[in-house]
Amino acid sequence: MYRSFEIKNFRCFDHLNLTDLARVNLIAGANNVGKTALLEALFLHCGAYNPELTLRLNAFRGILEVKVSVARQDESLWDSLFYQFDTSKKIELSGDNTVTRRRVLRLKVAHSSVESLVQRQPEDAMQASRIAGVSRALQTLELEYEEDKHKGKCILSLDQSGVLRMEPAPPPPPFPAFFQSASVQIAHSEDAERFSNMEIQGKQDVITQILRLIEPRLKRLAVAAVSGTPMLYGDVGMGRMLPLALMGGGMVRLASLALHIGNAPKGIVLVDEVENGLHHSILPRVWRAIGEAAREFDTQVFATTHSLECISAAHRAFSETECYDFRLHRLEKVNGVIRAITYDREALETALSVGLEVR
Repeated sequence: MYRSFEIKNFRCFDHLNLTDLARVNLIAGANNVGKTALLEALFLHCGAYNPELTLRLNAFRGILEVKVSVARQDESLWDSLFYQFDTSKKIELSGDNTVTRRRVLRLKVAHSSVESLVQRQPEDAMQASRIAGVSRALQTLELEYEEDKHKGKCILSLDQSGVLRMEPAPPPPPFPAFFQSASVQIAHSEDAERFSNMEIQGKQDVITQILRLIEPRLKRLAVAAVSGTPMLYGDVGMGRMLPLALMGGGMVRLASLALHIGNAPKGIVLVDEVENGLHHSILPRVWRAIGEAAREFDTQVFATTHSLECISAAHRAFSETECYDFRLHRLEKVNGVIRAITYDREALETALSVGLEVR
Protein backbone atom coordinates (compact mmCIF):
# COMPACT_ATOMS: atom_id res chain seq x y z
CA MET A 1 0.00 0.00 0.00
CA TYR A 2 1.10 3.54 -0.77
CA ARG A 3 1.67 5.80 2.21
CA SER A 4 2.59 8.89 0.17
CA PHE A 5 2.93 9.85 -3.48
CA GLU A 6 4.61 12.79 -5.22
CA ILE A 7 4.33 14.04 -8.82
CA LYS A 8 6.58 16.45 -10.69
CA ASN A 9 6.14 17.73 -14.26
CA PHE A 10 3.35 15.30 -15.24
CA ARG A 11 0.24 16.29 -17.22
CA CYS A 12 -1.33 19.29 -15.40
CA PHE A 13 0.91 18.95 -12.35
CA ASP A 14 4.00 21.06 -11.86
CA HIS A 15 4.29 19.56 -8.39
CA LEU A 16 1.78 17.64 -6.27
CA ASN A 17 2.36 15.84 -2.99
CA LEU A 18 -0.15 13.42 -1.43
CA THR A 19 0.31 12.21 2.13
CA ASP A 20 -1.77 10.31 4.68
CA LEU A 21 -2.95 7.76 2.12
CA ALA A 22 -5.36 5.08 3.39
CA ARG A 23 -6.57 1.73 2.13
CA VAL A 24 -9.44 3.44 0.26
CA ASN A 25 -8.84 6.92 -1.16
CA LEU A 26 -11.42 9.07 -2.91
CA ILE A 27 -10.18 11.92 -5.13
CA ALA A 28 -12.52 14.90 -5.60
CA GLY A 29 -12.24 18.30 -7.25
CA ALA A 30 -13.62 20.47 -10.03
CA ASN A 31 -13.35 19.60 -13.72
CA ASN A 32 -9.90 19.82 -15.29
CA VAL A 33 -8.09 19.81 -11.96
CA GLY A 34 -6.17 16.57 -12.47
CA LYS A 35 -8.20 13.74 -10.90
CA THR A 36 -7.72 11.35 -13.83
CA ALA A 37 -4.12 12.51 -14.30
CA LEU A 38 -3.39 11.55 -10.69
CA LEU A 39 -4.67 8.02 -11.36
CA GLU A 40 -2.53 7.86 -14.50
CA ALA A 41 0.58 8.87 -12.56
CA LEU A 42 -0.13 6.16 -9.99
CA PHE A 43 -0.65 3.62 -12.79
CA LEU A 44 2.77 4.39 -14.29
CA HIS A 45 4.41 4.19 -10.87
CA CYS A 46 2.73 0.84 -10.13
CA GLY A 47 4.09 -0.49 -13.43
CA ALA A 48 7.50 0.47 -12.07
CA TYR A 49 9.82 -0.43 -14.93
CA ASN A 50 7.73 -0.41 -18.11
CA PRO A 51 7.70 2.77 -20.27
CA GLU A 52 5.26 1.13 -22.69
CA LEU A 53 2.49 1.78 -20.16
CA THR A 54 2.61 5.45 -21.20
CA LEU A 55 0.97 4.49 -24.50
CA ARG A 56 -2.08 3.08 -22.68
CA LEU A 57 -2.98 6.34 -20.95
CA ASN A 58 -4.78 7.93 -23.91
CA ALA A 59 -6.78 4.74 -24.35
CA PHE A 60 -8.02 5.09 -20.76
CA ARG A 61 -9.44 8.47 -21.79
CA GLY A 62 -11.20 6.98 -24.81
CA ILE A 63 -8.52 7.95 -27.35
CA LEU A 64 -8.08 4.51 -28.83
CA GLU A 65 -5.90 5.42 -31.81
CA VAL A 66 -2.20 6.03 -31.19
CA LYS A 67 -0.34 7.96 -33.88
CA VAL A 68 3.32 7.12 -34.37
CA SER A 69 4.01 10.13 -36.55
CA VAL A 70 4.31 13.80 -35.68
CA ALA A 71 3.77 16.97 -37.60
CA ARG A 72 6.69 18.93 -36.21
CA GLN A 73 10.27 17.97 -35.61
CA ASP A 74 10.14 18.92 -31.94
CA GLU A 75 7.07 16.81 -31.10
CA SER A 76 7.00 13.25 -29.82
CA LEU A 77 4.50 10.56 -28.90
CA TRP A 78 4.84 11.54 -25.27
CA ASP A 79 4.69 15.35 -25.25
CA SER A 80 1.22 15.44 -23.67
CA LEU A 81 2.53 13.61 -20.60
CA PHE A 82 4.78 16.52 -19.67
CA TYR A 83 3.68 19.61 -17.77
CA GLN A 84 2.92 22.35 -20.32
CA PHE A 85 4.32 19.97 -22.99
CA ASP A 86 7.83 20.87 -21.85
CA THR A 87 9.97 17.80 -22.57
CA SER A 88 13.16 19.60 -21.57
CA LYS A 89 12.33 18.62 -17.99
CA LYS A 90 11.98 15.11 -16.61
CA ILE A 91 8.78 13.65 -15.21
CA GLU A 92 9.42 12.39 -11.69
CA LEU A 93 7.03 10.10 -9.83
CA SER A 94 7.99 8.96 -6.35
CA GLY A 95 6.13 7.03 -3.70
CA ASP A 96 6.55 5.22 -0.42
CA ASN A 97 4.79 1.88 -0.23
CA THR A 98 4.88 -1.24 1.91
CA VAL A 99 6.30 -3.48 -0.85
CA THR A 100 9.25 -1.65 -2.40
CA ARG A 101 9.52 1.13 0.19
CA ARG A 102 10.56 4.30 -1.66
CA ARG A 103 10.67 4.09 -5.47
CA VAL A 104 11.42 6.93 -7.89
CA LEU A 105 10.61 6.90 -11.62
CA ARG A 106 12.00 9.46 -14.04
CA LEU A 107 10.86 9.81 -17.64
CA LYS A 108 12.49 11.90 -20.36
CA VAL A 109 12.17 12.26 -24.13
CA ALA A 110 15.14 12.24 -26.50
CA HIS A 111 15.22 12.96 -30.22
CA SER A 112 17.59 11.78 -32.96
CA SER A 113 17.14 14.09 -35.92
CA VAL A 114 16.64 12.72 -39.43
CA GLU A 115 19.13 15.24 -40.80
CA SER A 116 21.96 13.77 -38.73
CA LEU A 117 21.19 10.37 -40.21
CA VAL A 118 21.44 11.59 -43.81
CA GLN A 119 25.21 11.82 -43.69
CA ARG A 120 25.57 8.33 -42.24
CA GLN A 121 22.65 6.27 -43.54
CA PRO A 122 20.74 7.96 -46.38
CA GLU A 123 18.35 5.06 -46.97
CA ASP A 124 17.40 4.82 -43.30
CA ALA A 125 17.00 8.58 -43.08
CA MET A 126 14.65 8.64 -46.06
CA GLN A 127 12.65 5.76 -44.64
CA ALA A 128 12.37 7.51 -41.27
CA SER A 129 11.13 10.69 -42.96
CA ARG A 130 8.36 8.70 -44.67
CA ILE A 131 6.78 7.34 -41.45
CA ALA A 132 3.11 8.16 -42.10
CA GLY A 133 4.37 10.85 -44.46
CA VAL A 134 5.14 13.45 -41.79
CA SER A 135 7.51 12.13 -39.16
CA ARG A 136 10.72 14.13 -38.96
CA ALA A 137 12.39 12.65 -35.88
CA LEU A 138 13.25 9.38 -34.23
CA GLN A 139 11.65 9.38 -30.79
CA THR A 140 12.90 7.81 -27.57
CA LEU A 141 11.40 7.68 -24.10
CA GLU A 142 13.83 6.79 -21.33
CA LEU A 143 12.58 5.47 -18.01
CA GLU A 144 14.96 5.45 -15.07
CA TYR A 145 14.00 3.89 -11.75
CA GLU A 146 15.58 3.49 -8.36
CA GLU A 147 14.35 1.70 -5.27
CA ASP A 148 16.35 0.97 -2.15
CA LYS A 149 19.85 0.39 -3.54
CA HIS A 150 18.69 -0.87 -6.95
CA LYS A 151 18.72 1.26 -10.12
CA GLY A 152 17.80 0.51 -13.71
CA LYS A 153 16.81 1.95 -17.07
CA CYS A 154 14.45 0.94 -19.87
CA ILE A 155 14.23 2.65 -23.26
CA LEU A 156 11.19 2.76 -25.56
CA SER A 157 11.96 4.02 -29.06
CA LEU A 158 10.33 4.55 -32.43
CA ASP A 159 12.76 3.20 -35.02
CA GLN A 160 13.28 4.15 -38.68
CA SER A 161 10.54 1.77 -39.88
CA GLY A 162 7.94 3.15 -37.50
CA VAL A 163 8.14 0.19 -35.10
CA LEU A 164 8.18 0.72 -31.35
CA ARG A 165 10.96 -1.18 -29.59
CA MET A 166 11.82 -1.58 -25.91
CA GLU A 167 15.24 -2.44 -24.48
CA PRO A 168 15.83 -4.23 -22.24
CA ALA A 169 12.66 -6.17 -21.52
CA PRO A 170 11.32 -4.79 -18.22
CA PRO A 171 11.01 -7.04 -15.17
CA PRO A 172 7.50 -7.80 -13.90
CA PRO A 173 5.88 -5.12 -11.71
CA PRO A 174 6.28 -5.46 -7.93
CA PHE A 175 2.52 -5.81 -7.35
CA PRO A 176 -0.65 -6.06 -9.47
CA ALA A 177 -2.46 -2.89 -10.53
CA PHE A 178 -5.65 -2.28 -12.53
CA PHE A 179 -7.05 0.91 -14.07
CA GLN A 180 -10.83 1.06 -14.53
CA SER A 181 -11.59 3.85 -16.99
CA ALA A 182 -14.68 6.03 -17.02
CA SER A 183 -14.63 6.16 -20.83
CA VAL A 184 -13.82 2.65 -22.02
CA GLN A 185 -15.81 -0.42 -21.04
CA ILE A 186 -13.80 -3.44 -20.00
CA ALA A 187 -14.12 -6.39 -22.37
CA HIS A 188 -16.58 -9.03 -21.16
CA SER A 189 -13.94 -11.70 -21.73
CA GLU A 190 -11.57 -9.96 -19.31
CA ASP A 191 -14.18 -9.89 -16.55
CA ALA A 192 -14.95 -13.56 -17.28
CA GLU A 193 -11.28 -14.45 -16.93
CA ARG A 194 -10.95 -12.57 -13.64
CA PHE A 195 -14.07 -14.28 -12.29
CA SER A 196 -12.57 -17.65 -13.25
CA ASN A 197 -9.43 -16.74 -11.30
CA MET A 198 -11.53 -16.05 -8.22
CA GLU A 199 -13.52 -19.26 -8.72
CA ILE A 200 -10.28 -21.25 -8.70
CA GLN A 201 -9.48 -19.67 -5.33
CA GLY A 202 -12.98 -20.33 -4.00
CA LYS A 203 -13.67 -16.58 -3.71
CA GLN A 204 -16.44 -16.27 -6.30
CA ASP A 205 -19.15 -15.74 -3.66
CA VAL A 206 -17.56 -12.40 -2.74
CA ILE A 207 -18.54 -11.06 -6.17
CA THR A 208 -22.04 -12.52 -5.97
CA GLN A 209 -22.68 -10.91 -2.58
CA ILE A 210 -21.53 -7.50 -3.83
CA LEU A 211 -23.74 -7.67 -6.94
CA ARG A 212 -26.77 -8.51 -4.80
CA LEU A 213 -26.61 -4.87 -3.66
CA ILE A 214 -28.05 -4.01 -7.10
CA GLU A 215 -29.92 -7.23 -7.92
CA PRO A 216 -31.17 -8.99 -4.74
CA ARG A 217 -32.56 -11.89 -6.82
CA LEU A 218 -29.07 -12.92 -7.96
CA LYS A 219 -28.42 -16.52 -6.90
CA ARG A 220 -25.13 -17.28 -8.60
CA LEU A 221 -22.71 -16.26 -11.34
CA ALA A 222 -21.13 -18.40 -14.03
CA VAL A 223 -18.92 -18.01 -17.10
CA ALA A 224 -20.35 -19.15 -20.43
CA ALA A 225 -18.95 -18.83 -23.95
CA VAL A 226 -21.39 -17.68 -26.63
CA SER A 227 -20.05 -17.51 -30.19
CA GLY A 228 -16.66 -18.27 -28.75
CA THR A 229 -16.55 -15.25 -26.41
CA PRO A 230 -16.63 -16.00 -22.65
CA MET A 231 -18.74 -13.66 -20.53
CA LEU A 232 -20.43 -13.53 -17.14
CA TYR A 233 -23.99 -14.79 -16.71
CA GLY A 234 -26.24 -14.49 -13.68
CA ASP A 235 -29.10 -16.59 -12.31
CA VAL A 236 -31.97 -14.33 -11.13
CA GLY A 237 -34.63 -17.05 -10.97
CA MET A 238 -35.97 -16.75 -14.53
CA GLY A 239 -35.39 -20.38 -15.45
CA ARG A 240 -32.26 -19.57 -17.45
CA MET A 241 -29.06 -17.59 -16.96
CA LEU A 242 -28.89 -14.03 -18.29
CA PRO A 243 -25.80 -12.14 -19.53
CA LEU A 244 -24.71 -9.70 -16.85
CA ALA A 245 -24.69 -6.96 -19.51
CA LEU A 246 -28.50 -7.27 -19.80
CA MET A 247 -28.89 -6.41 -16.11
CA GLY A 248 -27.69 -2.84 -16.59
CA GLY A 249 -24.52 -0.81 -16.74
CA GLY A 250 -24.36 -0.52 -12.96
CA MET A 251 -24.13 -4.29 -12.59
CA VAL A 252 -21.34 -4.54 -15.13
CA ARG A 253 -19.34 -1.66 -13.63
CA LEU A 254 -19.70 -2.89 -10.05
CA ALA A 255 -18.75 -6.41 -11.13
CA SER A 256 -15.62 -5.09 -12.85
CA LEU A 257 -14.65 -3.11 -9.76
CA ALA A 258 -15.12 -6.08 -7.44
CA LEU A 259 -13.25 -8.38 -9.84
CA HIS A 260 -10.36 -5.92 -10.05
CA ILE A 261 -10.08 -5.81 -6.27
CA GLY A 262 -10.23 -9.60 -6.02
CA ASN A 263 -7.53 -10.00 -8.68
CA ALA A 264 -5.14 -7.47 -7.13
CA PRO A 265 -4.12 -9.00 -3.77
CA LYS A 266 -1.60 -6.69 -2.07
CA GLY A 267 -1.96 -4.47 -5.15
CA ILE A 268 -3.68 -1.32 -6.36
CA VAL A 269 -7.01 -0.64 -8.09
CA LEU A 270 -7.59 2.73 -9.79
CA VAL A 271 -11.17 3.69 -10.66
CA ASP A 272 -12.17 6.81 -12.60
CA GLU A 273 -15.63 8.23 -11.74
CA VAL A 274 -16.50 5.41 -9.39
CA GLU A 275 -20.20 6.35 -9.07
CA ASN A 276 -20.96 5.91 -12.80
CA GLY A 277 -24.02 3.74 -13.35
CA LEU A 278 -24.83 3.45 -9.63
CA HIS A 279 -27.98 4.90 -8.05
CA HIS A 280 -27.31 7.17 -5.08
CA SER A 281 -29.52 5.06 -2.80
CA ILE A 282 -27.15 2.08 -2.89
CA LEU A 283 -23.88 4.02 -2.62
CA PRO A 284 -23.46 3.49 1.16
CA ARG A 285 -23.78 -0.28 0.67
CA VAL A 286 -21.43 -0.19 -2.32
CA TRP A 287 -18.78 1.63 -0.28
CA ARG A 288 -19.19 -0.84 2.57
CA ALA A 289 -18.66 -3.68 0.11
CA ILE A 290 -15.61 -1.97 -1.42
CA GLY A 291 -14.07 -1.54 2.03
CA GLU A 292 -14.72 -5.16 3.02
CA ALA A 293 -13.33 -6.52 -0.27
CA ALA A 294 -10.26 -4.27 -0.09
CA ARG A 295 -9.47 -5.51 3.41
CA GLU A 296 -10.07 -9.16 2.53
CA PHE A 297 -7.69 -9.06 -0.44
CA ASP A 298 -5.30 -6.50 1.09
CA THR A 299 -5.90 -4.18 -1.88
CA GLN A 300 -5.56 -0.39 -1.96
CA VAL A 301 -8.18 1.58 -3.89
CA PHE A 302 -7.93 5.04 -5.47
CA ALA A 303 -11.14 6.39 -7.02
CA THR A 304 -12.33 9.72 -8.41
CA THR A 305 -15.75 11.35 -8.13
CA HIS A 306 -17.71 14.54 -8.92
CA SER A 307 -20.54 13.60 -6.59
CA LEU A 308 -21.23 14.95 -3.10
CA GLU A 309 -23.62 12.03 -2.59
CA CYS A 310 -20.75 9.65 -3.33
CA ILE A 311 -18.47 11.39 -0.80
CA SER A 312 -21.16 11.44 1.89
CA ALA A 313 -22.00 7.79 1.25
CA ALA A 314 -18.35 6.74 1.59
CA HIS A 315 -17.95 8.69 4.84
CA ARG A 316 -21.14 7.17 6.23
CA ALA A 317 -20.19 3.61 5.22
CA PHE A 318 -16.70 3.73 6.73
CA SER A 319 -17.97 5.48 9.87
CA GLU A 320 -20.20 2.46 10.50
CA THR A 321 -17.27 0.03 10.39
CA GLU A 322 -14.73 -0.75 13.08
CA CYS A 323 -11.89 0.57 10.93
CA TYR A 324 -12.18 3.98 9.25
CA ASP A 325 -9.51 3.24 6.63
CA PHE A 326 -10.75 5.93 4.22
CA ARG A 327 -9.46 9.35 3.14
CA LEU A 328 -10.88 12.06 0.92
CA HIS A 329 -8.32 14.06 -1.09
CA ARG A 330 -9.69 17.19 -2.75
CA LEU A 331 -7.66 18.70 -5.58
CA GLU A 332 -8.01 22.44 -6.06
CA LYS A 333 -6.27 25.01 -8.24
CA VAL A 334 -5.06 28.19 -6.54
CA ASN A 335 -3.27 30.83 -8.63
CA GLY A 336 -2.66 28.22 -11.31
CA VAL A 337 -1.12 25.70 -8.89
CA ILE A 338 -2.90 22.44 -8.05
CA ARG A 339 -2.71 21.26 -4.46
CA ALA A 340 -4.33 18.48 -2.44
CA ILE A 341 -6.35 18.92 0.75
CA THR A 342 -6.76 15.68 2.70
CA TYR A 343 -9.73 15.05 4.99
CA ASP A 344 -9.56 12.44 7.75
CA ARG A 345 -12.69 11.24 9.55
CA GLU A 346 -13.04 14.20 11.90
CA ALA A 347 -12.28 16.84 9.27
CA LEU A 348 -14.71 15.33 6.76
CA GLU A 349 -17.46 15.00 9.36
CA THR A 350 -17.08 18.67 10.22
CA ALA A 351 -16.97 19.79 6.58
CA LEU A 352 -20.10 17.85 5.67
CA SER A 353 -22.03 18.97 8.76
CA VAL A 354 -21.49 22.69 8.06
CA GLY A 355 -21.91 22.39 4.29
CA LEU A 356 -18.37 23.15 3.19
CA GLU A 357 -17.54 22.38 -0.46
CA VAL A 358 -15.59 19.12 -0.57
CA ARG A 359 -16.34 18.01 -4.13
